[in-house]
Amino acid sequence: MASELRVNTLKDASGNNSIATSFVAGGSAKAWANFNSTGTLAIRESLNTSSITDNNTGDYTKNFTNSMSDADYAPQGAGQNSAATTLGLIFNPYVLAASNFRMTFVNEIAGTRDGTQTNTTVQGDLA
Repeated sequence: MASELRVNTLKDASGNNSIATSFVAGGSAKAWANFNSTGTLAIRESLNTSSITDNNTGDYTKNFTNSMSDADYAPQGAGQNSAATTLGLIFNPYVLAASNFRMTFVNEIAGTRDGTQTNTTVQGDLA
């Protein structure tokens, strides 16, 4: 039998700091991933990420375990260039769907690049 807990506000143990549960539910990341995209793509850690498809150099599709409610969510990302430079990678999400989104990572000199440290997070509503 499932349990249900209904509250409007959460407080810390001292009872001094509180936050509305709507902020916790609405403001929490609904999906994230930390992955290495050089060589064989490998997800290090993730939440609500079933897989990441390597489409081409610096071009990936992130697949959700649980879909978003629609394609109007907000993906963010950052990456560390695989080349031995101090340039970071610029995140470009496109083709957003409820079940996944496609993205590229580029640097300002060489175009699309794989990253040794690549991260994405998604804010929005789950289906």
